[in-house]
Amino acid sequence: MKKFILIAATAFVSLASFASVDPITGKVLEAFRTEFASAKNVQWKSLDDAGLFQATFSFRNTELSAFYDAEGSLVATARYIDIASLPIMVTKAIQERYPEHVMKNVIEHIANGSTTYHVTLHGVKSSMIVSASPAGNLSVFKKIKNKL
Repeated sequence: MKKFILIAATAFVSLASFASVDPITGKVLEAFRTEFASAKNVQWKSLDDAGLFQATFSFRNTELSAFYDAEGSLVATARYIDIASLPIMVTKAIQERYPEHVMKNVIEHIANGSTTYHVTLHGVKSSMIVSASPAGNLSVFKKIKNKL
């Protein structure tokens, strides 16, 4: 669970900023090239604390991040999606639980065969990142009080 949270947190930060690692070789690069052969504009980042490598790239007209361990195993993927693409149960749960907040962006995170949605919410008093299962189970990942 801790590794999942670390990967999710890293996805938030990493989708917005990139640091190049040159070159990524061996099993990691081979696995990436096999899985995402048509990827374009690939940028690599080493996530030393997690022992992972992150590739951020364009794939089928979508910006995507893929996370690999040192053995070349795909650990997780993350991508921004439209708010309208959220499962209806997630949208409904957020609107019921946080009616004073507005959804700003969504990251779809897939790891270990399960999908989690990380939704950034903005309100008058606070902003937060909420994690949601496709069934609409919510948990607050991070909460920030807004400066008034």
